[in-house]
Amino acid sequence: MKYKKRRVKIDISLSRDEIHILEGVIKHGTHNARVITRARILLLSHERKTNTQIVKALECALRMICNVRRRYQESPSILEAINDAPRPGQPKKITARHEAFVVATACTDAPEGHNHWTLPELKRVLLSKYKKIRSVSDERIRQILLASDLKPWRESMAEPRIC
Repeated sequence: MKYKKRRVKIDISLSRDEIHILEGVIKHGTHNARVITRARILLLSHERKTNTQIVKALECALRMICNVRRRYQESPSILEAINDAPRPGQPKKITARHEAFVVATACTDAPEGHNHWTLPELKRVLLSKYKKIRSVSDERIRQILLASDLKPWRESMAEPRIC
């Protein structure tokens, strides 16, 4: 006969500093709604409220309360317990080397038939030089140039340019 694994009750006792931090999260700043709910769960747990009372007060799932208490117990700081872990996201396709190439190219003379470098032309040159890059948007090229304070679409080649 199999027995269900019984959950161990996690008691939450917060220090004054932790209470102050959680109240600050709830009352001030621009925090995510999930973070504020987690802070409220910890404060209510500190006040010895039961899971059912917290569910009624915050209208959250019972499992969330257990998860927040467990995270508090396992985390070294109160902020790690209530904040989400960073998410990796998609890796960058355009590296610093590619960005440097775009900036260096924009500082050269304009291609034949053009008065200045256009975003599509810079994009074409980048894609032809680096075959591993499948695509890049004109907007990304524009952002690279703006980060280097370059605006070739506003400058004429008649004026000397310092790069």
